[in-house]
Amino acid sequence: MASLLFLDGSMERKLSTILALDVVGFSALMANDEDITLANLRQRRELIDGIIHEYDGRIFGSAGDSIIAEFSSPVKATECGVKIQTKMQAINDNLPENQKMRFRVGVNIGDVMISDNNLYGDAVNVAARLEAQADPEGVCVSKAVFDMVNQKIKMSFEPKGALELKNIDTPIEAFFVIPFKGGGRFFQSSQEPQLKVEKADAGSLAVMMFKSLSNDEEQGYFCEGFSEDLISALSRFKKLLVVSASASFVYRDKTKTPKEIGRELGVRYILEGSVRKLGAKMRITASLISCERENTIWSNNFDTSIDEIFDVQDEMIETIISTIVGRVEADEIQQISNARPENLAAYELVLQGLEFHRRSGITKDNATKAFNLFDQACELDPNYARAHAWRACSLSNYQTWAPEEVSEDWFADCNSSVTRALEIDSNDPEAHRIMGAIKLRSKDYQSVRYHHEKARSLCPSDPYISAKYATALIFLGEPEAALKEIERAMRLDPFCPDILFEDEGIIHFCLENFKDAVESFKKLKAPTINSLFYLSATFQKLERMEDAASTLSQAIAHSGINVEQFVETQHYEDQEKSKNLRNVLNAIN
Repeated sequence: MASLLFLDGSMERKLSTILALDVVGFSALMANDEDITLANLRQRRELIDGIIHEYDGRIFGSAGDSIIAEFSSPVKATECGVKIQTKMQAINDNLPENQKMRFRVGVNIGDVMISDNNLYGDAVNVAARLEAQADPEGVCVSKAVFDMVNQKIKMSFEPKGALELKNIDTPIEAFFVIPFKGGGRFFQSSQEPQLKVEKADAGSLAVMMFKSLSNDEEQGYFCEGFSEDLISALSRFKKLLVVSASASFVYRDKTKTPKEIGRELGVRYILEGSVRKLGAKMRITASLISCERENTIWSNNFDTSIDEIFDVQDEMIETIISTIVGRVEADEIQQISNARPENLAAYELVLQGLEFHRRSGITKDNATKAFNLFDQACELDPNYARAHAWRACSLSNYQTWAPEEVSEDWFADCNSSVTRALEIDSNDPEAHRIMGAIKLRSKDYQSVRYHHEKARSLCPSDPYISAKYATALIFLGEPEAALKEIERAMRLDPFCPDILFEDEGIIHFCLENFKDAVESFKKLKAPTINSLFYLSATFQKLERMEDAASTLSQAIAHSGINVEQFVETQHYEDQEKSKNLRNVLNAIN
């Protein structure tokens, strides 16, 4: 594209994401051995250029050991930077120290000027300066990029504060990409449905995120928490099929008709609404809509308060059940509902905690805030089961970020919290799911089965509970049953978060469907530790030894653990399966 000069003398401008990349210590490498360094650079450039092209990037600047590229999407630019670094690390693992070539990457988004296929402006300059601030083999992104990729990509970030950058007038807040700490149940990997539902089930429903009618941040988390509470409660009715929050909440910023949403999610009805909250008082508006006919079946306004919020939930649920299913038993609603908090302030703390918990895999700050909020909720209301359950779950996440900040007996603390939750409410599906995970780590396989099956029976429409049940079935040596459960979870969440494809790939590996396993792992938006190790083992079984070796190197670089340490995390009841996995992976080296 040639430069475009407007009548007022200005140049054409556009919004673009810029990726800057440079070799660390290139001059020293050249001084050591020019021929080897240039040969290595040519090899790396071929790979890097291919990765940039894979993510729809365009290289518009290249000088010696540096590259400047533009992307239409900050998500693709950041994913591209991480993939480049991961690929380069895997290559370095097989080279002597004097031949290792390390890169820094910076990513920024902003307004740029166009001239003769080149881009100019502060957006480009900031990207280059952020690259210089990145660690060797690291990626540094601006806050503007972070805000746009947050929860859209499977990566974690470390805030670096406001950086003083050379020749940049104002400090730029930046984040370092770091090894992924776990995405949590709310991570959504795709923006488009990955599973086509041919026919919607009779009692199929999607709950849209209720809209906040103010700019109050606290009202935002209340709307999300209230919507998730409704989904959780409705998911416990066996006569309903309720799609997940991660699927239905995708539509929060989309303008699609009920018919389009119904077709994509495979549902007959959607529930939408809004919340206007003023102090303790609020008005909740809710409408039940037929997707096919696009007419409102039921609508109502509720003038209520935080103290009466559960009564409103029950009324909505009763109406939905009676409308969709055709009958309702009021006492059944009461029986299946979670034990209610005695202190409503504790309920609000849990809603706030969930807001940070769903992002706890992204930054340490989120994980810390989530745990502290759940901990406060438990102190305010010691008889609030869900608070104790989420406290245990968040403590596990917090521990992965800062093991030095939690007590050595943190795992026993988790167990104690979940035990307390089940003592208060023996029918809390989340508590049973979390207890199932704890029992798997303890290798109490009988309890693993009991708690996951109990969670599944209590909440049959929760895809995350189904996915974790499938994971348990893998380790219990029942891959066929696990595959059926994953297929069911995909029906509940047609957008298919990565956890589903990861499990699907591991299941196919266990079933010795190695080609299918490769295809499942390829569907992941971003590689996980489990997927990389199992993919390398899969390549070994397919006798694709070069692919097996490079993937294993990537897995070790990505995770920071070796084969033995990884196998120890795979809690198979049949020890022979662990042994076989270890042998397959060790055979690669």
